Amino acid sequence: MRQWDGGIGGSNYRKCAWVLALGGLFSCSIPRSLSSSVFQCPDGTPPPCAAARPARVVAPPANSVAVLYFDNLSRDTASAYLADGLTDELITRLSQVQRLEVRSRFESQRVRGQRSADPRVLGRMVRAEYLVTGSLQQAGQRVRVNVALIRAPSGAQVWGEVYDRAGDILSIQAEISREVAGAITGRLFPQEQASLTRMPTRDAVAYDLYLRGVGAANTFSESGIRAGLDYFDRAIARDTTFADAYVQRAIAWGLLADGYIEGRVGYLRAREAAERALRLDSSYTMAYGMLAAAAIALDADAAQGRRWAMRAQSLERNNWLAHLNLSWAAFLSGGMEDVALAQARLGWDADTLAAVPAWNYLMTLSILRRADSLAAALPRMANALSPEDLRNFDGVVRLERGDPAAAAERLSWSYYGGVLAAEYVRAQLALGRRDAARAAVDSMVAASRRGYYNAFSLARAWAALGDAGETFAWLDRAWDQRTNWVAFARSYAEFTPWHADPRWAAFLVRIGVTR
Repeated sequence: MRQWDGGIGGSNYRKCAWVLALGGLFSCSIPRSLSSSVFQCPDGTPPPCAAARPARVVAPPANSVAVLYFDNLSRDTASAYLADGLTDELITRLSQVQRLEVRSRFESQRVRGQRSADPRVLGRMVRAEYLVTGSLQQAGQRVRVNVALIRAPSGAQVWGEVYDRAGDILSIQAEISREVAGAITGRLFPQEQASLTRMPTRDAVAYDLYLRGVGAANTFSESGIRAGLDYFDRAIARDTTFADAYVQRAIAWGLLADGYIEGRVGYLRAREAAERALRLDSSYTMAYGMLAAAAIALDADAAQGRRWAMRAQSLERNNWLAHLNLSWAAFLSGGMEDVALAQARLGWDADTLAAVPAWNYLMTLSILRRADSLAAALPRMANALSPEDLRNFDGVVRLERGDPAAAAERLSWSYYGGVLAAEYVRAQLALGRRDAARAAVDSMVAASRRGYYNAFSLARAWAALGDAGETFAWLDRAWDQRTNWVAFARSYAEFTPWHADPRWAAFLVRIGVTR
């Protein structure tokens, strides 16, 4: 779901992938720009296309609200984690009120830094009737929060307050969410009051450590994620009932899995943390999401992954992470590619501005070699994915449409840990450049000797080269790593020539697939 300091390298999607997918408090900066060289209009000219129709303006629902990221007015820029944490916590709390239609943090990201803009313009940009704006200033132990609720169409302030307290960010968050929800709905039901004012912990130090952990992991480097884990562990040591810290611990291990460490380690730790969180509070949607991902990656258990995803969906209507897990489970089940594609599309439709479901939908179309659908979706992804993402997937379109030269220019064998390396190899082979194709695979092998590298990407690349021995050797390593990419093995065309090989049947049995 982004430039990494190491590991899988490459795109802005990768920096945000797991953390956005798992719904953490992390905020991700995703470029909105798109090179006009990637796409062309029907007449061959670069965008914008002359024939394009202006979008029809639709008034946002009367109960819609967007929490804009609070400004950090503290002298110490390190206090930014507190302002971001306050914003994300308000989004999470307000989302618990079903009578409100709360805009996602992704939509708030789009207008970050534009607080001076006309509220009417901001409201149209985030498709919200109401805007929550504010600032935070920390000086020693005191925190000053200035917050306002604005009616976007008129620009009128509906409610506002200034909170000036000593280290009491938890109660400030609860009060703001209660006042905002009440101002929009008119009157809160008792269960809504309870959910909005729930305290994740009574230990202010533990909560500060928790927010610092979110800020550290927000660097998306291996060192930052591990530092975040240390903060979460310290928060849990102070309050062993701090369920939110366990959820974020699960998310952090999910960030490390498949990117910096083997899935069999990362997903196992993530599962343990998610299970602990659910023992404390069974209502954490994202904890169920982590359990679904772990069931698919660690156990190749499509049925259990599906059950956990359905549980998450029962708690949150139209949860795109649930759709994503249901898509993966369908792939793992085999013979359910249409279901997998439909679920991937539903995940994207649930939040078209979120990076992970957008990328997952494109990847699903790529796996199934649906070039026309992929080409149609790409121009609509500019607000969610980086130019590198779009360029590589456009390379897939060119390859499937029989233009290997254009594909070779757009594809990178190192993109996202080699997930499209097989397509790069196929393009080079189609151009008669077998040496270039083999050099890319050799580079991937060399990278695997220096540290962790996703073995499934290498299995696909070797399959594209036509080397059965290396293909099966790397498939076995992929299962040993417990990478979730194994779930897609039966749907990748590169492996079709080996389906009659006894080693293929043995591989399916090894990962628990018997039909």
